[in-house]
Amino acid sequence: MLWHRCASSCFGVRLMLAAITCAATAGCMGSWALRGTRITYNQSLSHTASQEILLNIVRMRYGETPTFLDLPSIISQTEAGINGTGGQAQALQGAVDGVFSLRDTPTLSYQPRSGDNLAASMLRAMPANAIMDVSPGNDTRIFLMAFVDSINGVRNSPTATSPASRVLEPNDEFRYGVDLFTGLQNRGAVKMRVATLDEKPQGSPLPAKDVLSMDMFTATDNGYVFQVSGDDAVLLKRSRFVALTIKPEENDAADIHELKRIFRLLPEPSIYRVKAQEDDEIDLDASQAGMPLTTVPAVGDAAPDVTNAEGIELLPSPPRAEPMLVAADSGPELDDDVSINLRSGYQTLAFLSKGVDVPDAHMRRGAVICYRGLDGRPFDARQLTNGLFHVCVQKHRPLRSDLAVHYRGYWFYIPEDDVQSRATLNFVKLVIDVRSQASVSPVLTLPISGGR
Repeated sequence: MLWHRCASSCFGVRLMLAAITCAATAGCMGSWALRGTRITYNQSLSHTASQEILLNIVRMRYGETPTFLDLPSIISQTEAGINGTGGQAQALQGAVDGVFSLRDTPTLSYQPRSGDNLAASMLRAMPANAIMDVSPGNDTRIFLMAFVDSINGVRNSPTATSPASRVLEPNDEFRYGVDLFTGLQNRGAVKMRVATLDEKPQGSPLPAKDVLSMDMFTATDNGYVFQVSGDDAVLLKRSRFVALTIKPEENDAADIHELKRIFRLLPEPSIYRVKAQEDDEIDLDASQAGMPLTTVPAVGDAAPDVTNAEGIELLPSPPRAEPMLVAADSGPELDDDVSINLRSGYQTLAFLSKGVDVPDAHMRRGAVICYRGLDGRPFDARQLTNGLFHVCVQKHRPLRSDLAVHYRGYWFYIPEDDVQSRATLNFVKLVIDVRSQASVSPVLTLPISGGR
């Protein structure tokens, strides 16, 4: 009798444990699935996205077109179930039998990047004010070296932005200027700021007494401002722009003078307007007349900094006077603007592809372009991205690099200890992805069947 009671007690405990397991599994399955899938999907998505852009850079080294396959959504459904039975197999032994099932059914939505989406992320050049969104330091250096074609005529090897280019030029002067700028930025000697400027009178002056308070508010809401002088009021266009400012106590520093010399800036100002080079105006009449003249704006003293009602710092623009005509051969033209010519995503990837090593076998059979310099001699394109981006190649899969792609029978990879190249790749990927419009395109949904 005692043995029978013990056996029945053991059976009851087992049945109770089975019931508790079923209840716990049903109640905690959602959180378990979240812990088991979210980080894994995140890591896989990030890793394959880096591999995709690395593959596209390698493709462009071989003169091919980059292709992107976006993954805008991942839907993962996890199901769990327990079917169990309980009974007494023998007089002194209880038994619990059951089947536990787990099913994970992810659905991946792919979409090829094309049309307006491709144009936005790859073909359209970035605006000059994009530099405001770049954090100081190494990110600024990556942005200037990868996305900028020239600054005030100082060239960052613009011919290297095409996969089919055969003649390249060095970018030593540009690289030197960028390193100098980032060093000054790191110590706070130079900064990028948002400034406003009231310019371009709209129409003829009006009597000041006819301008009502409501007119002033309406003008402000639409980006204009009334400037009252005596009995007249002039409607001016209020422009917001990016300005390069130099700390007053640093303006006489030797490296500041060197920065101004490299980028052809006038020596006196401490504030320079940053704009896209395509915004520069050309006087066609003077050009057609064959006048070999350049213009040098006059520069005066800068006014003290003030702040408007919106809390935006109003930086004074360098005062302009009538241009002074000088002979064209009197030296390089100096400016009080920082004119930046920016690249598109396509041009940036083509530039970075110059830092890809290629197998000797591919060089011998002409599978890749062999570059030459302006003097006609062989040119090592990897010097253009030296210290910025470098991709190695070997026949067998690298052991100490998880950022590798297999292409044309070889493995192209970034070594584990090359932190700078990985940072450049991921920064460029981030900028291109931000400009993408993947969410507005139709998607291709591929369900993946799972088993028990």
